[in-house]
Amino acid sequence: MMNIRKAALSDMPVLRDLYQGTIRTVNSKDYNPEQVAAWAGRGDRLSSLERRINTQHFYVAETPDKVITGFASLEDDGEFDMMFVHKDFQRQGVATLLTETIIRKAETLQLPSLTAYVSITAKPFFERMGFRVVKAQTVDIDGVLLNNYEMIKHLVI
Repeated sequence: MMNIRKAALSDMPVLRDLYQGTIRTVNSKDYNPEQVAAWAGRGDRLSSLERRINTQHFYVAETPDKVITGFASLEDDGEFDMMFVHKDFQRQGVATLLTETIIRKAETLQLPSLTAYVSITAKPFFERMGFRVVKAQTVDIDGVLLNNYEMIKHLVI
């Protein structure tokens, strides 16, 4: 059984490693080595992670023995900003639990919809969770181009 809690600044080293490990293993099936390196390199920007923990609705999933298995965050404007599940905890319901937490928080905030910018890898999961593609897009990460999707889920308030 996974527990959900608010992220703490003390979680940052684990969250960075989880983020980078997931990109390097799970997302590497959909992105080339240059793209993976650029994307995973973003995890070294701890000031960005610190800002997100301090300003977003930022949650971690963890096992009863406190092993962090994933994380997700929500901006007040309805952007479902980040979600990553540890490479060793894929397909165990962690992403579903985190997404349901984000949706409940968005409903509490009375947001009309959620917008997510989703990797090729995550697109099928988000579709199963009721998100639909608004558009395919290409993003530039430090001069390296990656394809992803803008997706939206309308909420019933």
